[in-house]
Amino acid sequence: MTQRTVEELSSEACLDLLRSCHVGRIVFVDDQGPGAVPVNYGVAGDEIVLRVEESSSLRKLIESPTGFEVDQTDPEQSDGWSVLVRGSAREVPMEEAADLLKLMHEDLPRPWVEGVHNHWLAIKIVSVTGRRLSGAYQAALY
Repeated sequence: MTQRTVEELSSEACLDLLRSCHVGRIVFVDDQGPGAVPVNYGVAGDEIVLRVEESSSLRKLIESPTGFEVDQTDPEQSDGWSVLVRGSAREVPMEEAADLLKLMHEDLPRPWVEGVHNHWLAIKIVSVTGRRLSGAYQAALY
């Protein structure tokens, strides 16, 4: 069996990977325990930005410790990477939305679910870590 390696990614590499994707998971703890929900997002400076409906349960996360995770895997090669952001969520006032769009180079989050997504949430990136698993994997034949 070939040895596999886990590489710890730099903050810059993590941010580059965050910017390369558009779907991730917002991670939180609520009255039912830990949870994660897939969302469309953008990166604006040092914040993860998403749009939600007024009735979205994610609005309850405002001012709460919040995580965000994005990853990519290749099951055939048994490799991939993951990035984890830790921070806190805030509601973005509508007058700040134009500035966020500029920081995202007009690449705003596009929710897949029908509805009016006119509330913006931002997760301030307090820390970011990431790992990449690489190296050929050869299963032992029995």
